[in-house]
Amino acid sequence: MPPKRFKKIDKAFEKMISNVEIESSENENDNENDNQNYNETNDNLYIDKDYEIDKIKNESDYIFEKIYNISKYLIYLFKFIFSVSGIYLAWICLHYFSSHLYVKMCVPSTVIGFIMSPFMTATPHCQGLRWVVYNAANAINNMWVVFGTWICSTILNFNTYKEQHISS
Repeated sequence: MPPKRFKKIDKAFEKMISNVEIESSENENDNENDNQNYNETNDNLYIDKDYEIDKIKNESDYIFEKIYNISKYLIYLFKFIFSVSGIYLAWICLHYFSSHLYVKMCVPSTVIGFIMSPFMTATPHCQGLRWVVYNAANAINNMWVVFGTWICSTILNFNTYKEQHISS
């Protein structure tokens, strides 16, 4: 079943085309005895329909072109954001997964896990996971400091720009 917006578009097209058909059918009833007028009206009906269809096609081409341009811009924007923040995204993923792996592999939530935890903390994989959790957390903290500094500098630059243009 098509979405409601497609149904609305279909109804709008039907209304546009049916208005042309109603006007032409009124002309047909008035000029029923005159075949020449009937043929002219019928020809005008097809011309009007062709014009309406061309108009709709041109409008839809414009809409699709806008959608295409917006999607190209969004793809460019996502690529730019990922290239700038990709390393931070990697640290966030490392922190998340290593935290869960550490809990699952090094300190299980059972009685045996409690008893084994002093022995498991000395194993190489648990030490490696702890290192990743610690350094990823530091990288994330630094990321927030950099982001906050950038926001503050952007606000200050905007205020300075605004003051310069208001005073001049």
